[in-house]
Amino acid sequence: MTYQLISSYNFSFVPTSGFNFTRFFFNEAEHLRQQGGEEVYTFYWKNLDSQLFIARFSVIILEEKGFSPLRATFGGIEFSEELSNESLATFIQLAFCSLSKLESVQITFCPESYLSMNQREAIDFCFEKLSFKHCIVDQNFEIAITDLSFYETLNSSRHKQLLRKAVKNTFSFRQEKEPDLALIHAFITRSRMRKNRKMTITLANLRRSFELFSDNFQIFSVIDEQKMIAVGVTVKITDEILYTFYLADDEEYLKYSPTIYLISGIYEFCQRNNFKLLDLGIATEKGILNEGLAQFKQRLGAKKSLKKSFLYNFENK
Repeated sequence: MTYQLISSYNFSFVPTSGFNFTRFFFNEAEHLRQQGGEEVYTFYWKNLDSQLFIARFSVIILEEKGFSPLRATFGGIEFSEELSNESLATFIQLAFCSLSKLESVQITFCPESYLSMNQREAIDFCFEKLSFKHCIVDQNFEIAITDLSFYETLNSSRHKQLLRKAVKNTFSFRQEKEPDLALIHAFITRSRMRKNRKMTITLANLRRSFELFSDNFQIFSVIDEQKMIAVGVTVKITDEILYTFYLADDEEYLKYSPTIYLISGIYEFCQRNNFKLLDLGIATEKGILNEGLAQFKQRLGAKKSLKKSFLYNFENK
């Protein structure tokens, strides 16, 4: 087969069709434009026989360093399962020739659960061949969406008991169709401060995300009468994957664990809308495991997968 490398600088070329691989929201041009940086390079690998794009890779430049992503949960290289390891390696090598002026490139991939076994092996093959280094390996947790009820997916009798109590109480789950973003941002900030975790998005950026990507961002809540006691912000990664961007709860309701009821509602939302995977995010901080958080997600029925970041340092800089 014959392939062609097509390079796009600052979105000079943005195809809208002809892709033979799964595209993730964070790697689309619309989202890349919001991540900031100084320059953006996107590389496409085209099969000239089929006239289909079979790989894509974007890098955002900031202070002579490349990032994929700069500001998102992941970036990485998207590619077809039909692409051979050697051809993928050639694509990456050619892309990096265009980036050789940089000091380094850091790439964070999606969780391995998003990929087939062949794709995982292809990535490891290429990065070993090209002398990349693992800089961080995080542990991610996802719940497979099946015909089972959320109650049946729970791996803890205690969690099942808490879910039953939430159903019996006056708690209600809802999707916030017209969210008060200032209220929600403040609620999430308080929850994260209590847990000694930084708030990673400003209110202005949260507003911008909902304005620009109304089809991708959703907010769900748990209400006790008129009081909000839990909130979840989600992002549609593909038509089959929903990612929980933020989860937050009210300190006064911790004994009820309203997050369990919140996830139950989001799980049912996924069932109704034909999602196949609910991504609960990582339970690590720069690769260091938060055992309590990991156990909580596993007891919700989530399975662990790895989320890898690679670093490449250019020589002779």
